[in-house]
Amino acid sequence: MTGNADHTEAVARPRTADSEGGAATMGLPYDAPEHGAGASDGRPATRLGLVWRVVASLVLAAVGVNAVVRSIPLWQSANVDPASGAWVGALALLVLAGLALAYPVVNVLRLVRTARLRRQRPTA
Repeated sequence: MTGNADHTEAVARPRTADSEGGAATMGLPYDAPEHGAGASDGRPATRLGLVWRVVASLVLAAVGVNAVVRSIPLWQSANVDPASGAWVGALALLVLAGLALAYPVVNVLRLVRTARLRRQRPTA
């Protein structure tokens, strides 16, 4: 550290000199959350929270897979008659599938990360 009180290792908002010689903050005022804050702060989820996550993931996975399956005939009809506009519906279903499958994928990644961290944590 150089001894300058304005210098820290943290990333600060950009500043410019204002007309009175002081420093004015540019952009939107935003302070980043503390490390570990939020959904993955290391605290174990409650049993009800885990059940909710599993049920929501299963329902959204079913919706996503159904959207993919329903889009296949639309793509086939769009290939037969490109002017029919069926490709718009197929594309919409694929977007819906992507949105619906995002939550289950995030939960699986969260589960894998938690299991990996538990294996790496030394037992006392």
